[in-house]
Amino acid sequence: MATLPGSTPVSDGQHNDITMDATHAVPHTTSQPLFKSIARGRGKAVVQGRLVVARDAQKTDAKFMHQGLMLSDEAEILSKPELEIYADDVVCGHGSTCGKLDADSLFYLVSRGIPKAEAETMLVRGFLEELVDPIEDEALAEALRGVIDGWLLAAK
Repeated sequence: MATLPGSTPVSDGQHNDITMDATHAVPHTTSQPLFKSIARGRGKAVVQGRLVVARDAQKTDAKFMHQGLMLSDEAEILSKPELEIYADDVVCGHGSTCGKLDADSLFYLVSRGIPKAEAETMLVRGFLEELVDPIEDEALAEALRGVIDGWLLAAK
């Protein structure tokens, strides 16, 4: 099974564009690409993901997901998930979500005495942890958490 995770954190004035194109050409294959974008300031993140299931790729299970988190009103996240299915016996799907930090979660953390900026940072880390948590190589996982923390600290 291919998981193909990815993240595109962008800040003011930055533009990040990812295009993923995966083809299932043989039977009994599985893929679950998951991309997460975070944009702040006037940052712009674009993710295009295309899954193609060839005629001979029966019993394929393919699901593409892109999730976006906008940390400012000027931020832009554009998503274009695509499926091309030429086989008959498959389980496939694609989706995209985009929004701001959950106001109820933020309120909960602040009402417990956590400063707002720290609460926002906790929620962003939680959003990205879904990509980092499955990594079995602990040194790699910690290095990625360091990259995330560096991006978060650059905003302060």
